This record gives sequence, C-alpha cells and structure tokens, in this order.
Amino acid sequence: MKEDKKTMTKTEPWAWVVLAASICALFFNTALNFTVGVLHIAFLERFPDVDVSTISWLGALFSCMFALAGIIASNVISVFNSRTCVMLSGVVTLVGFTLSRFVTDIKYLFITYSFIAGSGQALCFAGTLVSLGYHFMDKTSMATGIAVGGCGLSSFIFPPFTQYLIDTYGLDGTFLMLGALGFQSSVFGALMKPTKYELRLKAVSCRSRQRTLETEKVSTVWQDRFNFFQSVPYWLFLVSSTSFSMAVSTVYLFMPEYFKLLGSTSQEAAFLLSIAGVTGTISRVLLGILASSVGVSIIFGGMFGIIGVVTFFIKFMSSLGGKISYTAFLGFYTGACWSLQYTLLVEINGLNNISTAYGVLMFCSGVGYLFGPPVAEMMAVRYQSTYVIFAFAGVCFVIASVTGLLINVTTKKHNILEVKESEIGETDQKYFESNEKEAFFGINTETSVILEVGDDILND
Repeated sequence: MKEDKKTMTKTEPWAWVVLAASICALFFNTALNFTVGVLHIAFLERFPDVDVSTISWLGALFSCMFALAGIIASNVISVFNSRTCVMLSGVVTLVGFTLSRFVTDIKYLFITYSFIAGSGQALCFAGTLVSLGYHFMDKTSMATGIAVGGCGLSSFIFPPFTQYLIDTYGLDGTFLMLGALGFQSSVFGALMKPTKYELRLKAVSCRSRQRTLETEKVSTVWQDRFNFFQSVPYWLFLVSSTSFSMAVSTVYLFMPEYFKLLGSTSQEAAFLLSIAGVTGTISRVLLGILASSVGVSIIFGGMFGIIGVVTFFIKFMSSLGGKISYTAFLGFYTGACWSLQYTLLVEINGLNNISTAYGVLMFCSGVGYLFGPPVAEMMAVRYQSTYVIFAFAGVCFVIASVTGLLINVTTKKHNILEVKESEIGETDQKYFESNEKEAFFGINTETSVILEVGDDILND
C-alpha cells in the first residue's frame, strides 16, 4: 500500500480526543507542582523541630522531579508506549501521596512525597507530550501549547484549593485527596491510543533488540539508541534548557522575598505571582500556535533573551506597576518553554528514539531546576547582595537565549520518521503476531497496518 507524506502526517479525528485528554491529565497530575508552596507551610507546622532548609529541600525535590525523572519516563515509553506511561503516572502519584499520609518521620517523606509522588508528574508530562507528538506530527507546537496551557490554569486553582483541603481535612486528608486527583491522569491516559506510527517504531525497536540478543553485541543497541549525542544542535539544546531551568527556578523561588524587600506585603507578593500564571497561560497557547509558522528555535531562544535583559533591571522596578510589569513579562516569556521544548526536539532529532532523547533533556532541565537556587544563594552570600541572585538569573537566561538561537543555525531538517521498509519484514510480522501478550500495551494491535507502510512514504 502506497501513501504520500501528506497522508502520513494527517491529523486523525481521534487526535482531538487525545488533546482534550492531555489537557485534563496535565491539569490533574503535573499541575500538582503548584501545591508545593502551600504544603511547605503545612510541613513547617507539622515538623516545627526540623530545620527550615531541610523542609525546603523536601519541596524543591518534589518540584524538580517532573524533569529529573524524565529518564524513568523515557524508559517506560521505550519499553511500552506513551499511553502506558501516562496511565502509570496516576498510579504512581496515588501511591506516593497515600504512603505520605502514614509517614510520621520527615526523612521518609523524601521517598514517598518527593521521589514517588514527584515521579508521577514526570511520567504524566513526558508521556503526554510524546503522545501529542505522534498524533499531531504537523501541528506539534500548537497541540503542546494548548495542552500545557492547562498547567497554567492550575496555578489559580490548586494553591487556594489545597489550602482549603488542609483547613478542612488536615495534612493527612489533603495527601489522600491530592493522590486521588493525580490518579485521574490514568483515566485520561487510557484515551491516548497509540498511532500506527508509534506502533511501527515500537515494532522496529523491539525486533532490533531481539535480533541483537541472537546475533549481535548489546552495545550496538545502546549506540543506536543514544546516537542523538552526536548531534551539535542537541548539545546546544541541552545547554539552553539547563541554563533556562537554573534561571527560572531561581527567579520564582526568590522573587516574592525580593519584592518584600522592595516594600511589598506577603499578600501583594502572592498576587504578583498569580499575574505570571495568567500571562504564562496566554504564552503557552499563543506562542505554541505562532511556532507553527515561525522557527521554533528562534522563538525559544528569543524569548529568553528578552526576559534576561528585563531581569537585569529588576532592581529599578520598585513600584507596584514595575513589579506587575516584570511578573507579566516573566510569565509570558518563560511560560511557553515547556510547550516548545518537545516540538524543537522533534525538529532536531526526528521521532527515532525520541523518548530517550526527551528523557535526557528533561533530566538536564531537572538538574538546572534543582541547583540554580543554591548556586544563586551562595553568590548572594558571597557578595552580600540579594540583587546578585537576579543578575545570576539574567546571565543564565542570556546563555539559554544564545545557545537556543544557535540551534536554528546548526539544525538540519529531519524526516519525521526514519524507518525503512527493510527493517520490518515477513519474519518480523510473524514474530509480533506470536506475542499476543504485548497487545495490551498497544504494540501488536495494528501490526497489519504498520507492515503495509512502505519506505517511499518516509523519505520524500
């Protein structure tokens, strides 16, 4: 059967169901990151004898696990598929929060709350974006922009709702309720049916591993799986994303305290954060759509340059209007990052081994997210100036901008799918048809369709 490239990238009707499910999954699961500030105060009250910095690390680790655990998510997607990854995210989140309800020693919360519950966010986030990439091959930036916009909306709902839960049911009851909400990603993940293209790549990958165990060295598989490390644009992307993560985590952590030093009240500082949530939501949708017609790397790098320059002048924004302007800029020029990140990765890498490449990228982002604030704080202590924190963040934004813009210069256009017909033959068809147990995970359900797609479709 012959198809042209236009047919290959055609958006199927079910893709819109997947988009709606993605919005809901991200809203209920990944958006739990917005509860960390409220829970931090509850932890301080629950553990009054514990050092404040220890409790801060508890929340910091939970916040960055959505990126640090990207490697775990990529392996789940590689072994099974993106739908299974999203469905598993709800289970992991439920288990993590439920176990936290019974913990009385804070050191165990680092396992149940920070690691287990935090990893659920990574499974949901990575699985959802990979699924959207397969369903919207020619509209990836638009789809991810709309889906990730659901996280922005959560910034209004989850903090006050979490406080209501704590006031009504206490911290233990709140853990159970948040776990139940996070579990909803399993329900919506079940709707993310794998496309025939994802199944085809899975078929090639599984058969390739089987052949290797019979006939070749295992190192060959690992070399093929991590060949994206040979790409200069990919390395630039890693540097850009890590620098951005260091900057944005630093600004969001220290901005309320800095505004209080400039005369704001606690209530005013909280209000200013909500402004960043509003503009961030708008940014995720608008820039995601804009990237469909403008170079993604240009938008990706350009917006970091703008907010980097603005950040250098934050000390002059002591008035309420100045603070509102900065937080509005901050939300707008950083909010779209997560919706554009996956789209740009597809442009750089194609869809081959995309889950592994994305997992490494998210891990590097998580490292930046985790270590940015401590480095900034050490510099502030060294130079006895709080403004140094934002100067450091501005430099990180500029580095992210420069390396992001360089991606556009060094990137060569990739075929969306680089799979040859010779890689799947009659032997492979019989192999997969004989492994019915894998049908549950979506690997074998459309093999007959996959095997009819020819090489000439993929290399126009």
